Amino acid sequence: MKTKYYFDDEEEGTARETSHPAFVALASEDFYYDCTDDFSPFGSDDGYDTLAGLEEWYREHGNKKPVSEFLEELLDDWDFGLPDKLIRAEAQVINEWLEEDKMHETYLQSECRARVATAFGQLKIAGQVDADILDEALAALRCQLWFNERARIHYPQWQYADQELSRLSQMQSVLKQL
Repeated sequence: MKTKYYFDDEEEGTARETSHPAFVALASEDFYYDCTDDFSPFGSDDGYDTLAGLEEWYREHGNKKPVSEFLEELLDDWDFGLPDKLIRAEAQVINEWLEEDKMHETYLQSECRARVATAFGQLKIAGQVDADILDEALAALRCQLWFNERARIHYPQWQYADQELSRLSQMQSVLKQL
């Protein structure tokens, strides 16, 4: 039996109707389908590009290659030079790396978004998430939650801190159900 995959219509965009029923059941909030919401898995450029790339990956490979190869190739192509396991590092290690170059925060945030979008993209397309991808996404969400705490200290007037925290927590909750 051939596996059924769910792909978005380019003209319609991300929608419940073009998503796997397992994704629809777990990702019930509207923001999961909003590709203009920076705090959704597919709303940032990083997240949207990851989803589009993952759809191409599934069209080409189906289930013949692990999705971890997709993520590894994507991050290798981006070539941000993040140290191995940085998203799992202690805050002090991350802070030291961030202080080396002002672009490092952007790079780390981009890689976190890609990991989260890969997990949600796999769930959206195939209805399941590989254990290694789930682990990467949960680690990335922990890192993003740390960034949110850090932003509250450095930018106490940031008006979107609560909204971002809420979305990150909701995404973490969905993935922990898998």
